[in-house]
Amino acid sequence: FLLWALVIIFFGFFYHFFSNQISLLVYNQSNEMVNSLSDAIYFSFITATTTGFGDIVPIGVFRVIAIVEVIFGLLLLAIVTFKLVSIKQNAILSELYEISFNEKIYRLRSSLLLFKQNLNRIINKVEENSIKTREIYDLYIYISQLEDTLNEIFNLFKRTGKNDFIKNPDTISTELIFNSIIASSEKLNELIKIMNEHKKEWKREITLDLTNSCIEISEKIFDSIIRSKTLPKKTINDLKHRKNDIFSLIKKETAKVTHKKLQQFIIEN
Repeated sequence: FLLWALVIIFFGFFYHFFSNQISLLVYNQSNEMVNSLSDAIYFSFITATTTGFGDIVPIGVFRVIAIVEVIFGLLLLAIVTFKLVSIKQNAILSELYEISFNEKIYRLRSSLLLFKQNLNRIINKVEENSIKTREIYDLYIYISQLEDTLNEIFNLFKRTGKNDFIKNPDTISTELIFNSIIASSEKLNELIKIMNEHKKEWKREITLDLTNSCIEISEKIFDSIIRSKTLPKKTINDLKHRKNDIFSLIKKETAKVTHKKLQQFIIEN
């Protein structure tokens, strides 16, 4: 907009200072030469906006200059209009993206909560000794859903960029999500412990592979959080301590199973 105004003023100065007997501006009614700078700028303004009252007319080369100014004026005016509309559109799109992004954060947290609720249900059945073998075998389905959720979270945190439509989770959302991941891992470890106490055969290969995959993805998510420097150092250290404790327990359990399977394979062969 400022450029558009400066172009109008520039042409006004041009009409005023380069006026001569061949190229000039004249008043239509009196047929006198325009000597006033303000009138020259006024003519420049009505020319650029294509108002054209006709009270001042260009003579000579100024006719060509006036045509050039009209072209520049229309182009710049179109750019100004486009910019104003673009600002409004960006504001609307930013609001829509903000809503969509917050809904995604909420959905991911809800998925982690649902995972914990499903494991709670299984734990209750194991403790009541009412769980069926099929439900134990289908445990991998819940862990697979956890893996999908963790992959979404990882893709959310690994994105970088300065574009308005590349948004990263804020400090509160980041802490809540990672707390949910740790809580889900703690619930998984609790289930493993209960299964072992009640001597349930849950150690299927697919279940173990998915469990290890979830741990690996969670480690990647935590590394992304550290690199982003979103959380305070104290919070990161607290989360890291909880993460290391629970992940080491789960890794130890799956490692034991892997070692036993290897021994069994050697004996059988």
